[in-house]
Amino acid sequence: MASRTKGTRGGGPSPAADVDDEVDDLYKKPLGDFTRARDELAKRLRQAGDKAASDRVKALRRPTAAAWTLNQLARRYPQRMEALLDAGERLREAQRGALAPGGAQELREAGQKHRAIVNELLRAAPALFSEGGYSEKGNPMDRLRDSLLATPTASASDLELLARGRVSGDIEPGDLSDMLGLLRGRPSARPADGETKADRGQKAPRAEAPKKKAREAGDAPEKQRRAAEPREQEAQRAAKEREQAAQRSAKEREQQRSAKEREQQRSAKEREQQRSAKEREQQRSAKEREQQRSAKEREQQRSAKEREQQRSAKEREQKARLKAEEREQKAQLAAERRARKERLATEQREQKAQLAAAEKERDQASREAARAAKEADRLTKEAARMSRAAENAEEAARAARKRAAEAERRAADAQQEAADSAGRLDAAEDRLDRLGR
Repeated sequence: MASRTKGTRGGGPSPAADVDDEVDDLYKKPLGDFTRARDELAKRLRQAGDKAASDRVKALRRPTAAAWTLNQLARRYPQRMEALLDAGERLREAQRGALAPGGAQELREAGQKHRAIVNELLRAAPALFSEGGYSEKGNPMDRLRDSLLATPTASASDLELLARGRVSGDIEPGDLSDMLGLLRGRPSARPADGETKADRGQKAPRAEAPKKKAREAGDAPEKQRRAAEPREQEAQRAAKEREQAAQRSAKEREQQRSAKEREQQRSAKEREQQRSAKEREQQRSAKEREQQRSAKEREQQRSAKEREQQRSAKEREQKARLKAEEREQKAQLAAERRARKERLATEQREQKAQLAAAEKERDQASREAARAAKEADRLTKEAARMSRAAENAEEAARAARKRAAEAERRAADAQQEAADSAGRLDAAEDRLDRLGR
């Protein structure tokens, strides 16, 4: 495995325990605020007299966009990041036991599990890149993917920094053959134990010497031929082994090249899929915004239409109320006119009836007064006649005087009645005069 990566070089030594939380806060801040916050923390530690801690904080490198996103993934999705590290550990164990029965299947399953978690974390990365506002050249998604894929072969210090969310650079893989073997889900092909490149290169001259010596000493004794035969067989075996090793090396290089090409194709395909997914997401977001805008416009139009309808209804209601009030006023005026007309007609009828009654009463009183006057004249004449007759006869005088007294009494009553009739006549004439006026 590689020793210390760029991430650990950037991370620097661990801060003291008393400033550990403040250093954690540095990696939580937005990427653009890291340098300013780091310098402020270092200055504060120096002013507090802790120069060693200040120097350690000052040495912290600003994370790259990919490293900052990796830290945020570790901090915001700690369970998934722990699952990624566990999957990397299982992948390393499966790689070590790949040559055992069933080991290749376990290695493939562990690799698939590890890649699935990597893809799951990568799906959450675009939003973090947008939040971080990266301005670096190239595609930081490739660097982030390479760092996540490198966790099975990364150093323990890199994994510790990743778990704490303090990575400052890319996480680099360990041995390349181990990395390719893990990616392919196969055990890495390694040279045989005890055989190095230098050893294989040195066996050829030693094998050629016995062979040449045997050709020159064709007539040598049988003992020399038997002694040369094992060396020749050893030289042939060594040459065959070298050829097989060369074939294995060529095959391994071809497999590595194919694996690298497949990985590049897969990465390009994943980038294309992510780009397509991002475009689809952007299109979907644009469509949703357009739908929301259209819905908002429809809602505004509907609200305006409702307000217009309410205004029209209110105007219609006001018009109807005004018309109703006008009709009511007209009906009230007509009723008042009818009532006044009827009242005037009734008053006129009453006045006419009263006038007719007064005239009738006046005529009756006038007739009664004339009759009473006539009766009074008659009685007066009768009294005079009786009075003359009384003069003629004394006996008859008493009766006559009696009758005369009676006649006088009736005459007085008649005169009183005539006076009353005259009074009533005067009263009737007064009422007629008032009615006429």
